[in-house]
Amino acid sequence: MTMRWKLLGVLLLSLLVLSSFSLVSANKTQDPWEEWAKEHTLRVLVVEELTYKNGELVKQVEYTGNELNAKFGVRKLSRIEKTKVDKKTLEKLYPLKAQALIAGKVIRKVYYKTTVITTSDDPFPWWEYYPYLPRWTWKVWYDEFSIPHYEKADPVNLVWEGGTKSEVKIVLDNAGWYDWAVASDQYIYDPPQYGGGGWEEGDDMATSRTFGARYHIRLWVIYNGKVIGSAHYEDRDHDVISFEQAEEEVSSYYYSPWVITPDCYCLYNSISDPYNDGYATKIKKG
Repeated sequence: MTMRWKLLGVLLLSLLVLSSFSLVSANKTQDPWEEWAKEHTLRVLVVEELTYKNGELVKQVEYTGNELNAKFGVRKLSRIEKTKVDKKTLEKLYPLKAQALIAGKVIRKVYYKTTVITTSDDPFPWWEYYPYLPRWTWKVWYDEFSIPHYEKADPVNLVWEGGTKSEVKIVLDNAGWYDWAVASDQYIYDPPQYGGGGWEEGDDMATSRTFGARYHIRLWVIYNGKVIGSAHYEDRDHDVISFEQAEEEVSSYYYSPWVITPDCYCLYNSISDPYNDGYATKIKKG
């Protein structure tokens, strides 16, 4: 009987050690972004208001909610996007709402969403973790004190190495892309302690300057000299349809001396809809 209890004790101890090892291994393989994002995830009430006056389309969005107040001590976050649009284009963009907008009515939409938000002094420290690349772009919002906050926006899905941003843009320009395009501002954080500029706005290029279905990319140069991009294909309302489609389209323009390595970097930024697989393509100049 004593021997049986000893054997049982050894077996239980072995299982305990094995379980602990598995748990430690799982924690080590988990990307730090997941934990950081969980701590910055909030549920907010969204109020969108769309107006049209004097040839200008104005979209005003406001976030409110208890979680926003508890996390940041603010009542609301808001942002305004303004775009010059003629009536003909407005009717194409909003065939069911254009006449109401032209008549001066406000189109209002209210819903809840769950999102990731941070402050300007609390960015995710991507430069501390392999592959030392930004994971996401960020939209800027302002609270009632005009202090900026940043919301997770689009996944980074392209990385250029060995070439300058000008060289990257020349290839896109030769493929018919425009160096200026109507687009909302998005940012990445580039650490000043390593020579970066802090929150930096993206450089937009697209296959159409204004509205209509198009490919659209935002570019940045980060502190280590690499050029990163967030590319997508969007419909006429500027709603994203696919990130993967745009990643493949952009990379198809580059050939010798550029070398393409599809899905080279795992950035833990996968999305189910619109689809992004969580990997970035590397485009390296030989």
